[in-house]
Amino acid sequence: MEEDYPIDEENYPPESCRFDKTWWEDFRVIEAHSILDMTSKKNNDYTGGESCDNPFANFDASTEFGVHPLTGICVRMQDKFQRAKAFCADGTLSVDTNGDQSKDIFRDIIGYSLIAIGMIEREEYNKSLELD
Repeated sequence: MEEDYPIDEENYPPESCRFDKTWWEDFRVIEAHSILDMTSKKNNDYTGGESCDNPFANFDASTEFGVHPLTGICVRMQDKFQRAKAFCADGTLSVDTNGDQSKDIFRDIIGYSLIAIGMIEREEYNKSLELD
């Protein structure tokens, strides 16, 4: 990261921001770290706390309703896309809490995508064990 763009997450982007490729590189790093931190905390909360070692526990539980866990993730992502459509149509969201809810929609979609990729990885691994 270049000297022109010291990363100060409290005051980001800086007033001198040019929204160029240097900014883009810094922005991606900040967002990726923020999303990884958020998904770690949410995963802990949604899967039953620190004592649960299964990062997919909440989605695995969807089988109790006859829903494949990956389908459960897709349903949650669809909820996020519906909110994104409302934001695009209206320019605002009805639920207004602290933070930027519009950006959070897309951060959540990235989080769900990471979970989905992890679950696919687990499924592929389990299938490879069955073939042995």
